[in-house]
Amino acid sequence: MTTVLKIIVDNHAAKGLAAEHGLSMLIESGGRRILFDAGQGDALENNSRQLGLDLKHIDALVLSHGHYDHTGAVDFVMQENPEVQVYAHPAIFSERYSIYPGKDAKDISMPSEERLIVGNLPDSQLNWVKAPTQIAPGVWLTGPIPRLHPLEDTGGPFFEDPEGQIPDPIADDMAMWIETKAGLVVVCGCCHSGIINTLGHILAASGSSRIRGIIGGLHLRNSSDERLHATVDVLRAYAPEFMVPCHCTGTLATDFFKQNLKTEIHPGYAGFELKTGEPS
Repeated sequence: MTTVLKIIVDNHAAKGLAAEHGLSMLIESGGRRILFDAGQGDALENNSRQLGLDLKHIDALVLSHGHYDHTGAVDFVMQENPEVQVYAHPAIFSERYSIYPGKDAKDISMPSEERLIVGNLPDSQLNWVKAPTQIAPGVWLTGPIPRLHPLEDTGGPFFEDPEGQIPDPIADDMAMWIETKAGLVVVCGCCHSGIINTLGHILAASGSSRIRGIIGGLHLRNSSDERLHATVDVLRAYAPEFMVPCHCTGTLATDFFKQNLKTEIHPGYAGFELKTGEPS
């Protein structure tokens, strides 16, 4: 079985495609076509059509967490495929804000129209993920990820209120893992739980001992040197074959991985395609 992952929306894009602060990937695995996140705005519609990807035939829409840059084109997805199965955590509807020093609070919640669309879906179509959940043969969602590592925070000044009094743990953050003969391929949205916590949770839940590869946003652009070194130490121990950092990972973190890991590092962009071929 071959798994194919295609980045449709990212902060960077191949020539002829739209770049956007957001993330969306199409994953074909286990006989299913899964859209992982929906970007921020128009890039999903533009790029899916430019790439010849018909979202009318996807089987599932996974929303990794309730931020605008991962849920902004849910309306387009639902127009294309009104009966698609949707997977998310109930906290996806939470109010959230980012508040950087010297700047006004920015509402980064799931847009109101998208919340209304998802919230009105019938129970038969809306799947709340509260624990590790299989959504296709060999394809799993983590559900909530325990926050165990002392250096891993959510990656930014995130709050549940515009006054910045209530920190947002982003409890709905989840990732995906795909089983292959050579180990697990891990797909992250923003990895607000931290990649160390995420990989530890996935290995415990799956019973596997091998991480084959990692693709997605890792939200390390504001991380401390101490956290970056700790992250590299853990990744070095897991020794994945490849990493495709994109979206919110940050150039400094990506360069640090290149300098300190033997893993193949391929910075992601809209139009990037990865095939994990399996021996017959």
